[in-house]
Parts: sequence; C-alpha cells; structure tokens
Amino acid sequence: MIKVFLLRGLIALFLLSALSGLSFADPALSYRTFLSDEGIAVTSGDVPGYVPDAICAECHADKAESFAEMGMARSFYRPHPDKVIENFSPDAFFHEATNRLYGMAYRDGEYIFTRHSRAPDGSLIDGFSVKVDWIMGSGNHSRVYLYQTEDGALFQLPLAWYSQEGKWAMAPGFEFDRHLGVARDVPQRCMACHNAFADYPEGSGRAQMPRLYPKDMPEGIGCQRCHGPGGEHVARALSGEGEIDALRAAIVHPGKLPRERLYSICYGCHMQPTVAVNSQVRLGRGHYSFRPGEDLRDFLAMIDIVDATRAQDERFDINHHPYRMEQSACFTQSQGQLGCLTCHDPHVKIKPEERAAHYRQACLSCHTLDPAGQPEMQGTAEHPQVAAQDDCTSCHMPERRTQDVVDVWMTDHKITRYAAPGLRDPIPKEPAVVQEIFMTEPGSLPEREALVLQLIAILEYTARQAGYATDRLAQELDAAPTAHFEPYLALLQSYLKQQRLDEALALAPLALAKAPDHPKMKEVVALSYALAGDTGFGIAMLRTVLDEYPEHVDLRYNLARLLVEQGELQTAREQLEQVLALRSTHAKAWRLMAMIADKEGDPERAISAYLKALSVDPDQSQSRGAVAELLSSAGRPDEAERHRMMLEP
Repeated sequence: MIKVFLLRGLIALFLLSALSGLSFADPALSYRTFLSDEGIAVTSGDVPGYVPDAICAECHADKAESFAEMGMARSFYRPHPDKVIENFSPDAFFHEATNRLYGMAYRDGEYIFTRHSRAPDGSLIDGFSVKVDWIMGSGNHSRVYLYQTEDGALFQLPLAWYSQEGKWAMAPGFEFDRHLGVARDVPQRCMACHNAFADYPEGSGRAQMPRLYPKDMPEGIGCQRCHGPGGEHVARALSGEGEIDALRAAIVHPGKLPRERLYSICYGCHMQPTVAVNSQVRLGRGHYSFRPGEDLRDFLAMIDIVDATRAQDERFDINHHPYRMEQSACFTQSQGQLGCLTCHDPHVKIKPEERAAHYRQACLSCHTLDPAGQPEMQGTAEHPQVAAQDDCTSCHMPERRTQDVVDVWMTDHKITRYAAPGLRDPIPKEPAVVQEIFMTEPGSLPEREALVLQLIAILEYTARQAGYATDRLAQELDAAPTAHFEPYLALLQSYLKQQRLDEALALAPLALAKAPDHPKMKEVVALSYALAGDTGFGIAMLRTVLDEYPEHVDLRYNLARLLVEQGELQTAREQLEQVLALRSTHAKAWRLMAMIADKEGDPERAISAYLKALSVDPDQSQSRGAVAELLSSAGRPDEAERHRMMLEP
C-alpha cells in the first residue's frame, strides 16, 4: 500500500511542475469538484475541507508510518481482533458501591458488555447487555468503551480496562454509588479532541445541539488535526494547479507559526485546568470550529477552580501536561520558550531504549554540565552523582498516579527538584470540592464576555440551580445585550430548572429570536409555555420542531410526556415507540411506556416495560416500586419480593 502511495505522490509532484491544472478560483471548478472526480471524499457541513488522512500518506508515507505508532493515532477506533489487549470475563469487575457486576466478553470479533445488579438474596437481576461499537483510548494506559444508538448518539460504558495493571475497574466518573450508568452521552467537545473530524452536518457543533454522530467516522487523530483541512492542498498536489508556494500555503505548517499559535494546537486538547468544570467555547463559536493557525484564546475560554481538597500545585489530573509544565521554574525562567516540542516530536514515538538519552538531551539544551560531567547547580550545591546515560525525568518528571483517573500513572510535567517516594502507590478517588470558578486568562477576553462565560460555567456545574449566577447573568444581558444566543439559552434553562416560570415566559420571545432555528432553544421555549399552563401551545411547538429534527429523541420524549398529561395516551405511545426505535436505552421512555400500559389496563406490557427501564437504569426507584406491585398482583410473589428488597436501604 505504501508503494502505491509513493507512486501516486511522485506522479502528483510531476504534474505539479508540468501542468497548469484547474483554476480553483473558478467556482464551477472548485477543488471539491476535482477531488470528487478523483474519488476522494471531502467533508462539508460543520468541518469543510477535510479528506481521509490516508490520502496524506500518499506523499508523506514516512510521517504517516511513524505517526501510526503514536497514541494519538489510536485515540478512537472500532473493535478489531488485531487490537485486543484485554482479559475478557463475564464477571470482570464487581462494584461494591452500587452492588453491581460488570462483564466484558469477546465473541465473533465483537466486544459484548454486560451488567447485573446483585439482589439481597444473591441473585442477579436488571440484566443489561450491549455491543461495543467504539473504543476510546490508545490502550497505553487505559481504554473506555462506547456504544452508539440508532439516532447516532454515543454513550460511554461504566467499565474500563487499565493496561498498566492489567485489570478491569470502573471508568473515570463512575467510581461512586451515584453515576450515570449506561446513559452518559459523549459531548461534541470530547469528540472534537479524541478523534479526527467526521463529516458533521452544518451547525451540529453549535452549543447544545443534539449530540449525534455519523455511523461512519474516522479512526484516530490524524494529520489534519494539526495541519488543518487538507482538501485544497491535496487537490493542488494531484492536479498541478498553481505554483509550489500556493501548494504550501494551502496547508498549515505548525513549525512556522508564531509560538502562541503553534502551542494553541497542542493546548486546544491538552490544556485542561480542571475536569470538574468545563472550559467554555467562545460565544458564536462551534465545538468543531477551531483550525490550526488560530490563537486558541479566540476559540476557548479556559476555566479553572479553587479546590477545597487540594492547592493548585498539588492537583494532578490525567490531562495536565501543559497545565503542570507551566507551573515549573523551567518554564517561567525560559520566558515560555520551553514547550511541548522541546521534548516531543508529534510524528515520532521514541523507542524505550532511546528515551533516557532523548530527554536528557532536551534538558541539556538549557542546563549545563560541570567539568566532572554532572549537572551544574546554583551556588555551592552539588548535584547527586549520576551516570551519563541516566534519565533526568525519572527524578525531575516522575510518573505518578493521576487524581482523576486513579488506576493509571502518567509523567508529571511539573519539573521538580526531587521526586517524592510512593508516587505510583494506589490512591483513593477524591472528587474536587469547588469553592470558586474563575477564568485563567480573563485579560484576553472582553470583560463582559468573560463574565458571561464564567456564569454559564457556574450554571452548568450546579445543574442550573445557582440562583445567584442566574440573577447576575440576567443583569448582564439586560445591561449589555448580545447577538449571541448561548447566554440567553443558558438563562432560559436556568429559569425553567428553578421553576421561575414568569421570568422564563418574559425571556422566551427574546431568546427565541436569537436562535429561531435552534432545536434546543425551541424545546426549552415550548416547555416554558407548557409548564406555565399553556400545554397546547407547547405541544404544537414541539411538533413543529420535530418536523425539522425528527431524530431529536429527548424533544420527542418531552412531547410524549406532555401528551400523557393531556390524556392522549395512544398518541404518546406512538411517540415513545419512535424514541425507543432511535434509542432503545432511553430509560425514561421505557418508564413512561410502562405507565401508559398500566393506565390502559395492560399489566404484562407494563411489567415488561418497567423491567426494561430497570435494566437500563437500576436506580429508578419509582419503577422498581411500581413493578413490585404489578408482579405481586400478577401472582409472581418471589420476583416482587426481590424488587422490594432492592428498595431497602
């Protein structure tokens, strides 16, 4: 295959020098048309101009071959027999906090996830099983597993494989007794970093759009995540259009960018000050809209926290590479010249036997040796005796357990004088206790936008319950209205969550005018009217939105819920059937189906639906109590008692 790529690449270079080619300035003969004629797919919609990364290898085979060994190239992929590293077991892990048994099997090339609750009598109930559709993570440290529903949503499963210790355990965020189970969907911001761009529809990256993804997606981060969309570059190379300077100008060369824009590429995914509170995409920007060559601050507003459990210099998360590096004296005293590329070539994986010499050389690009060959120290201090082949990083950048993913250890990029003992020893998971949420670089943002984004972050973190943040956001929007819809949607959702319906209705027309085509905005406006008493208007509005967005299952579920309140049970059931056809793991839809069946006098159908709801979400105590009563009435006392025991503390 590489030979074919090289041959085609040589032909392309010959054409570049010998042909005048097509004029891409002519709209009728765009590079898209040329690529289509060549049989090369090119993305449009929200991320236009990207081609399959394999096309890059046709001319850059050496870079592609070495990059394939990097963890980034294996960040997201379908299960495959060649990629199996796990020890499979039907009882892979028992989670004491939730009293549930998790398993992962491998059958006919497929990963099958299972989960059961353990009843007080020792039996297993609430059985759930699903095929794994995608794996996220290179496997160097860990892997997590995703399934995809018919509507395109991705959901993370609670079980993870931890490669360093060769064991199964709960995935990050699932360690405690309350978690999202199999209903933790994957946001656009996660996919924007964990994979190459798919062919996303226009507008799908806007704030709070449905989190839906194509069934056919790239596998792993590729060339264009750092070099930008390559469609025009590839077309010019293959067609011979234009001069060599135009060919080079049609792709980003990160090494030629100013430092701030160069490291914006790395920091866009690797600078995550905290996992507790999300950094905020700038107003008017979509999740997929950052392009190499931009200043990251024009795209993302970094959020940090004050954590009551740890000081800033004591926090160490799995994605803290530049965050910790920038706390180092090496970074501050180099006036920012120390950076990711000081040690890392993003195209090349350093072989284990070469790492000590490689990183030592990086250190010696700034530090010097004394006449005895030892690192020079300030003043009269002497460096401990080390051999010329010793690795500086083993003492000064040690591996240690990460506090957010406690079953892995990573290199700590905060360069320190001494390594504390026991850094790889097991540690408990202690979630952050957020005392304050703040912008890391407020001076780089307009003051009002910085405040608005900070307030939105607070509302997201508090599940829109922070009344003081709601009031302050309302004051800011009243004092300085903005054309952007995001803060109005956040404010409207907060009013709804806090049952401040009069304020929601007063805001609804203005908010809707900011984004009249946004499905979530329309949904929230419709629910505001419905909860305020105008259910008919809310239902009519939801129906209108569904005509445009039929795959929006949560909106359809809310329509069904309002129809039940109106007594339109058959119509509600029809809506729920469509919900479950698109997303069979929608636990609330199964519960509402059960309630409808019970109202219609069909206890067997109600029992079946309640049990399905509990298999998806065993924490639905109302469903468990209801099914216990129905089972008892149906002459199934043993099953009824088992569910009653599950309700006991």
